[in-house]
Order: sequence, then structure tokens, then C-alpha cells
Amino acid sequence: MGQFVRTSFFCALVFVALTLGQRPGHAEETRFALVIGNAEYKAGTLATPANDAGLVADALQAAGFTVTGARDLDQATLRETFREFLGQVSAAGPDAVALVYLAGYGLQFEGENYFVPIVADIARDVDVPLQAIRISDFMQPLASMPGRVKIVILDAARQNPFARGGQPLASGLALVDPAPNTAIAFNAAPGTVAPDEQRPYGAYATSLTEMIAAGGLSLDDIFTRLRLRVSELTQGAEVPWYASQIDGPFFMTERSADAPPPPPNTMPIADIRNRPMQDFGNPDDAYAAAVALDTIAGYQQYLSLYPDSPYSQRVAAMLAIRREEIVWRRCVTADTPPAYWSYLRRYPNGPHVWDARRRLAMLGAVDDAPPDFALFDFGVPPPPPDELEFVDQPIVIFEGPRFRPPPQPPAFFLPTRPREFSALPPPSPPHERFNLPIPAAAAIPIFIRPPHTVAVRPPPPGPAGAPGGRAEFHVSLPGAVQSRATSGAPVAPGTPGVRPGFGAPGAVAPLPHPGTPGAPPPPSAFVKPAAPTPLPPHPEAPAPAFVKPAPPPPHPTPAPAFEKPAPPPPHPAPTFEKPAPPPPHPAPTFEKPAPPPPHPAPAFVKPPPPPPHPAPAFVKPPPPPPHPAPVVAKPPPPPPPPKPGCPPGKTATATGCK
Repeated sequence: MGQFVRTSFFCALVFVALTLGQRPGHAEETRFALVIGNAEYKAGTLATPANDAGLVADALQAAGFTVTGARDLDQATLRETFREFLGQVSAAGPDAVALVYLAGYGLQFEGENYFVPIVADIARDVDVPLQAIRISDFMQPLASMPGRVKIVILDAARQNPFARGGQPLASGLALVDPAPNTAIAFNAAPGTVAPDEQRPYGAYATSLTEMIAAGGLSLDDIFTRLRLRVSELTQGAEVPWYASQIDGPFFMTERSADAPPPPPNTMPIADIRNRPMQDFGNPDDAYAAAVALDTIAGYQQYLSLYPDSPYSQRVAAMLAIRREEIVWRRCVTADTPPAYWSYLRRYPNGPHVWDARRRLAMLGAVDDAPPDFALFDFGVPPPPPDELEFVDQPIVIFEGPRFRPPPQPPAFFLPTRPREFSALPPPSPPHERFNLPIPAAAAIPIFIRPPHTVAVRPPPPGPAGAPGGRAEFHVSLPGAVQSRATSGAPVAPGTPGVRPGFGAPGAVAPLPHPGTPGAPPPPSAFVKPAAPTPLPPHPEAPAPAFVKPAPPPPHPTPAPAFEKPAPPPPHPAPTFEKPAPPPPHPAPTFEKPAPPPPHPAPAFVKPPPPPPHPAPAFVKPPPPPPHPAPVVAKPPPPPPPPKPGCPPGKTATATGCK
């Protein structure tokens, strides 16, 4: 009897626990996405990024994300937008999921990746950290937040028109290591670029949307299939990259109970990882497996099994680029002269030679390594000589006569593309400034929905959709962008750092390299335009009595046109008169009493009453005077002061010497 009671009590506890664990709203997941598409660059218009951003925003909204998006942003507006998004994610708590998608131009410089605003003027390599947005400036604060999943997608590895002067930039984007609970994806493998594309949409954005629309795919499977699809669509010219440190499965979408069955016999990426390369039986299927794995080990296995296959040159190139990128990443992480010297010895003509030399100069080291220095251990064997021909290229892209087009992936790796994605209709041009283009039709079927654990937020207040668009398309403009849109202030081409609502360029400080003091900066360390700095008061004297004109002059007051010879001084002595009302005329001229003082002329003259009119122009001495008190001509008796005499040849009048 006692055993029965204990068993019944235990079952009741389990039932209560399960019931409480299934309460609506218990540990629900909230999702936030920031989507930016920069296309209208000062350096030239890109065909697809704005459209791609609108397509991805539509898919993410169907996956339960609250989407904030905009197009064609300058540097200051981008920084404010990132800061606003970080605040939104932070306020959502530990169950938040954050996703950032950036389409446009991306650059790498000294191991860091940068996103280029539309008005950037990058004429030389050293302009990159001044004119572009460093990705780690928002990735590292995002990674430090307690949210469960953070995803950053850079659809930005393109051939670019920047830095034609100075030292060359490395191709594409730099390999990075994702932080815990973070995944990062590039449209092209590190160190490579995507081919130029035509409207309406790019291969990467359409493939990402296709995989979200499939429903029921984990994040790893989404980006594995995406890599195979983009490689297929571009004939192998573009091979995307993805790395993740997210624990456990994460699903963008799921299929409803009344959905049609998914394509049969599709192999998940976990099964591909656990299957030996030789089990695929032929070079075509093995090639698809190597691209799906996208690892040095996978590429090496393929070349050892099929050294003479039609695709061996392509695989050898992908292996060579990945090996060099890993070496460079570990070099940047170490950030020591021996690491950079070791890189220069391995890759004397490699893509990061100039980056290494710049870092050596900043570390105070010479380019040429001493003969007895200890080689840095990169954990990767040195490249064979034939790999260098793939690496020593100014632009790396997997197309051309030396690369045979890859085979079509087998159906058990990648199902046939749905018909609706084969020819997506172009979107209507947006009617509003900064708004994303709205796809003509929803790309996500109605039987695909967010997972049941996602708390779908209602759309933001205001009219549904956008003028001329679909009513169900709800993408909010960032707050910083809304202020720009309502102000209507134009952005001058080539004027980066314009803060919304001000319209004046500001000084942008260079961003520090990892390992230097102040790096990485927190969210509050985003560069802001600098305001004009007023002149400080004299170190020991009280604040000058002159009224500060409004607004303050943006530049130092130019020196007056009169000369300041040795004795006799050219300035007449001040005539101190204290009229009852403030005089409407300009301030009287001042003359120093003779003989002149031995120290430099004072920067300020302190009259007894503070004049309400603007201060006259004064000569600013080269250094601040060592003695604080300015020389002021004060008559010995109380006012009215005696009028001083005039220089020889001048006659005293009521307004001065003539």
C-alpha cells in the first residue's frame, strides 16, 4: 500500500511539472532581426543588395522575427542603428534570438572585417578603418549579451572599387572565430569574392530564403544546403562559408501538420560528417560531400582519393585559400613580430603581406626577420609549392578556364529547387526614402511557420505594409533612420560621419587593433562626430568677462590685420567708458600703454564691466603666457580714467587717435 501511495505521488509530481512546463508563454523565445541593404554607393551602384535585403527581411518575418530594416545608410546612421538594435536585444532578456544581415560592400583590413557605408571615400588602404564600420564593433557586444542564439550574415564579399592608391587590400572577407552562442556566415569563402550579379536578386539571398522556406531544417543544415545551392547556381564561382558555436539545434521554421511531405531521402549534415569520403563511390558525389563539409580535412580526403578528377584543381584552390586564411587568422590572434615574420616566410607574395608589414610597423618591428628568430607554430603544415599559385592572386574567385564547372549535387544532398524560386519576380521600387524593396509575392509558403516555442510579436503600429506593397509586409525603419527620413536632410556624397539631424561632417577616430588598449570597444565606443572645442580659460586667471558669441565659431579667430612691431605699440590705449545703455557700436580699440610689457601680448583684456556685444578679435600668442594675469590699463584714480596720449604725429579725438 505504501509503495502504491509513493508511486502515485511521484506520478502526480511529474504530471504537475510537465503541465507547468507547457504553460503558454513559459520560456518563450523572442526573435529580432536587423536587415541592411546598401546599393547606391558613391563609388557605383550595386544591382542586388537592396532587393536582397527586402527578400531576406520578408523570410525572417515569416520565421517569427521582429524585423528592423533599411537601405542605403551612411556611417553615422549605421552606427546609431547598430546601437539601437543592441539595446533592443539586451532589453529582451536571455531568451532572445538576434540576427543581423548586411548586404553591400565588405572589406578586410589587418584581420578585421568592415561594412562600407554608401558615402565612404576609401582612396587608400588606411582609409578603411576611418570610413567603414568594423564588424567586431557590434559583434562583440552582441556576443556578450545573454541571448541564446546570435547570427551574423555578411552578404558582402564582392569585387570592390576601393583603395586604388596606397597598399593593396586582401581579397574578400577575413576568416573569424565565432564567439560562444554565435554563428557567422559569409556569402563567399574567406579570402574570396562572389561574381558580379544582375537584378533582381543575388544567388545567396535567394538560396537563404529557399532554405528558410523549406521548414524543419536546423541552422547547420540550412547553411550546408545553401552552400551547395549557391555553388550550383554560380557554376562553382561562389562558395559560401559558415561557422557556428551554438550549442544544440536551432530551427528557423517548421512545417505545419497539413503541409505537404518534404523531399524524401535528404541526408542531414550530421550524417555526411560521420560517413567516410570513399563511401560516396564516385568523384561527383564525393565532391558534393567535400563542399558540404567545407573543411581542410574534407578537401584533403577528396584530393587523396581523386587526384586526377575534373574537379581536383577546384578543390586544390579551395584548400589553398582556406589554409592561408587559417594561418593569417592565427597570426592576427597572436599579434607578435615572430608570427608576422613567420607568415611572410610562408607566403612571401600572399594576400596579407601588406597587412603583416603594417602590423610590424605598428609593433615597432622591422619587415626583415632576424636570422635567429623562432618560427611561430600555426598548427597547419606549410603549403606545398603548387598551392602558392592559387594564393598569390590579387582577387580570388573560383571561375575561369582553369576551373571546370562542378557537378550538380545529388538529390540526397540537395533536393531540386522549388519552382517559385527559379524566377522570382522583381520587387516594385520603394516609394519611401530608406525603405526596403518589398517582394512582389511572399516567398515563404503558408504551411511554413515559426517553431511553436517562438513568441511572435504583433506588427508595429501604423499602416500595414508600405505604399504599393503587400499588406503583410511589416518591416520597421530604425529610429535613427526615421529621424533622417523626417528631417529630409540630404547626405553630401563623400561626407562620412554625418550624424542624423546635424548634417555636418565630424572627426572619426581610427579604430584600435585587437590587442591594443581600448580594443574591442563597448557599444558606447562607437565613433561620433566631434563638436567644436571652445578655447579653455586661462590656467590661473578667472574666466574672461567677454560674452561668448552664439553659436561658437568653428575655427580659431584669425589674427587681426594690424602688425605688432616693437615699441611704439600700434594699439591705442583703451578708452574705458561705461555708458548707461549697452553701446550698439563695435567695441572700442585698445592701446597698450608704453613701454610695452616684456612678456607676450595677452589673449584677453578684462575691462571692468562685461560688454554685452561680441568680443573683438585678439591675437592669440603661440604658447599660453607663463604669467596668468593679462595687462590691463587701469588709471590710478577712480574713473573716469585719463585719456592716454597718442603716438607722435597723431592727435587725440573722442573716438581715438587720428
